[in-house]
Amino acid sequence: MRGKTIAVVAGAAAFIGAGTAQASIDAAFLSPFMAQPAPDTSAQAGTLGEFSQPFVEPTINGKPTPDKCVTEDGSPRPANPLLGPVGDARYLDCKPTAASVNVLPDGRIMYYDGLEGTEQVRTSIVLEYGHNAGNDQSRVLTLGSSPSWEIPGHADGGANPGGYDNQALFPPPLSDDGTANDGALFCSDNKFLPDGRVISLGGTAYYTDPGVGANGSNYGVSELEGLRNARIFDPTALDGRGDWSQSGSMQYGRWYPTAITLPSGKILAASGVTKLLKPVYPDHPTDSGTNVTETETYDPVTGKWSTNPAGANRDLPLFPRLHLLPDGKVFYNAAGQSFNPAGQSYGEATWNEAAVYDPAKQSWTDLGIPGLEGAPSPDPTDLGNPAGDVQGYGIPGLGPSITIPGFRGSTFSIMLPLTPGDGYKKASFLTAGGVLNPPSPGSYFATSDSRITTVDTGNGDLMSTRPTGDLGEPRWYASGVMLPTGQVLAFNGSDRDEVAGPGVEYPVQKTEMFDPATNKWTTLASSHQPRTYHNTAALLPTGQVLVGGHAPISTLYANDTTVPGGFAPHDGRDPSFEIYSPPYLFDKDGSRAIQPVIENDPSAFKSLEYGQPIHINLDIPADDVDSVVLVRNPSVTHLIDADQRNVVLPVTNREGDDVTVTAPPNGNVAPPGPYMLFVNRKGDNGPVPSKAAQAFIGLDTVQ
Repeated sequence: MRGKTIAVVAGAAAFIGAGTAQASIDAAFLSPFMAQPAPDTSAQAGTLGEFSQPFVEPTINGKPTPDKCVTEDGSPRPANPLLGPVGDARYLDCKPTAASVNVLPDGRIMYYDGLEGTEQVRTSIVLEYGHNAGNDQSRVLTLGSSPSWEIPGHADGGANPGGYDNQALFPPPLSDDGTANDGALFCSDNKFLPDGRVISLGGTAYYTDPGVGANGSNYGVSELEGLRNARIFDPTALDGRGDWSQSGSMQYGRWYPTAITLPSGKILAASGVTKLLKPVYPDHPTDSGTNVTETETYDPVTGKWSTNPAGANRDLPLFPRLHLLPDGKVFYNAAGQSFNPAGQSYGEATWNEAAVYDPAKQSWTDLGIPGLEGAPSPDPTDLGNPAGDVQGYGIPGLGPSITIPGFRGSTFSIMLPLTPGDGYKKASFLTAGGVLNPPSPGSYFATSDSRITTVDTGNGDLMSTRPTGDLGEPRWYASGVMLPTGQVLAFNGSDRDEVAGPGVEYPVQKTEMFDPATNKWTTLASSHQPRTYHNTAALLPTGQVLVGGHAPISTLYANDTTVPGGFAPHDGRDPSFEIYSPPYLFDKDGSRAIQPVIENDPSAFKSLEYGQPIHINLDIPADDVDSVVLVRNPSVTHLIDADQRNVVLPVTNREGDDVTVTAPPNGNVAPPGPYMLFVNRKGDNGPVPSKAAQAFIGLDTVQ
């Protein structure tokens, strides 16, 4: 739907706060591409949790259809994967998938597509995609008993309407597509600004290099070039439909960058690559053969970027896993996307080294290699691995749990809850799965290794690493979600690196939960849909998790074809969603647990100040409260949300049904922006979270 702005309303029913197990969905909106429903788990919901039935945007170009793609004349996608003769110009319109997801302060979901246009490829994505790619579409989803979709203004982000000045290695002519693929949202990173708007920085311009499109051919070597653009999504614009606008541009084009909010409310951008396949730049040759080493800082007040001095430079992987420490420094957790096809970043070996960036000094300090930094030897009696398996390989009898040191590719990195007991002086980070160690191409087969790296900011950013129990099975590209209770869920992914051999991986549909209290992973319910590359998962204000995404690379870099034999689907993108209700939303017998209710007027939390008391009115006795937490509104892409955090607030008073807590002390602990306030009730099946009240903190500090 290129440039069209229409409202779409579905008759589908999602499982949002329902009191029963499997939610029903209007058959008119069930698509034939969906997998058979998973077994009904309602009787075991108290131990496994459960998934709603999948639901999907019901229209294309305003016309109802159960298909995920139709031709421009409205007919279903041809069965022939080559889409007919080469001269057949039929264009396929497809429903977008949720490759990037943002849970807006008003409770709606803004998401955008990835790899839009792969369904147009007839022979090879490497040869055709520079011509056939399209700018990715965004949507705004309203959940409830009947989900609805809206198309925001400038639905593709609106970048580069006059084209993009590509850094082609060979001279033009480039593709003949004009501006249809010069401003894709795909492979940008997105973060909430302090006021609740979303910034999307970087992204993709596609072209063929050398350019051959103007000569009447669709073929050439497809290049993916990182954009300099920064785009702002305002959910309140256009009477609440939302709209995209352009902000100041970065100096460096970035494909696969990471953005992170600093204590001041400013945003740091790091890494990315300006050209993926041919990173050669004759006008600045020292930047050739590597990712973007320079960092830049965005000021949300002025809307402008500034390039940091040379001391802030660092060779990092694509989408480096970054986190804000409670001392205001930025931690690189030795993980990222090792996508670069030929390992062309000559500094890859340094990605094994964790580090911290000090925004005040604008310089980096190495912390060592996780697992080799001199951490205490693991306890042989550690119940996290009673069989004495070697982490990640499941070889019994070789001694106590160990951690495989160094870099992790295509893994999530989750900050565990920040707690006031130590004065917010320590931060711990859970990584699990992915592939092992650069240099490229890495290990190919996924690992089940799981570890926690802790940075003690009260002792000079001292780093230590310890193993946890393994994942139940190895998985590459799993989405991790921190729950209000401090547990972590892992969704989807596959058994091997899909980028290395797309189409010949097996999907992993079992959900797993890590409990810090036991140091173990537990297998929970399985999702309905197989979702591998570009899957997403995000915590909702209801305490549930929205699961979506799946935009695979065409099979073996040819065209969209699913290999028979149980391999992951590679017949295009999956636009459906599922909603997962964790076990804490059920009693042990599978009946629905009663969530506590925050009874304050919603305006009570719209402008919290650091270190000040927060008074919360509840429908339960204050003595029944287990904890109160602030959870940053999720903004997820490519497994990462560098702003993700769960801050436990100290309880200072309990009286009747009122609880008083203290807000985080400063922007180091909770950088300015939107947060979901959850109250966890003590329950027979563990803590039960309330539905969240929307909060903002630190707005008065952003100047």
